Amino acid sequence: MASLLSAADYLGASVFDTFAFAQTVVVGDTIHLSGMTPLRGEVDALELVCPDDLRGQTEFELDILRRSLGEVGARLADVVSVTVYTTDIDALTAHADLFRAAFGAVPPVATWVQVQRLLHPGQLVEITATAVRR
Repeated sequence: MASLLSAADYLGASVFDTFAFAQTVVVGDTIHLSGMTPLRGEVDALELVCPDDLRGQTEFELDILRRSLGEVGARLADVVSVTVYTTDIDALTAHADLFRAAFGAVPPVATWVQVQRLLHPGQLVEITATAVRR
């Protein structure tokens, strides 16, 4: 099931169709979420959110995660696993407070990985997650 967020808020249907993926797939009580990106719009006119701002991109993605979960009756407290890809792990660790604030006292398991490049040349971070409705 693709995300119901509008292209003005996040990715449009053409992105999901072109790259053949869904934002959210629910299997029983388990929710699998594709990587949240700091992009919005349709495939032929993708807009980078918060250029050159790792904190802003991370905040945007955590909001998309929260909203995507809400569309299927879940919340951030249901997240059991996250993988965070970044082009600058040192800069990302400086913003760990965003993850503490998002996930609270019972954080998910996590893997943070530095990569050479992400989908958009200005993209600094991408977050994927798995949640279990409780």
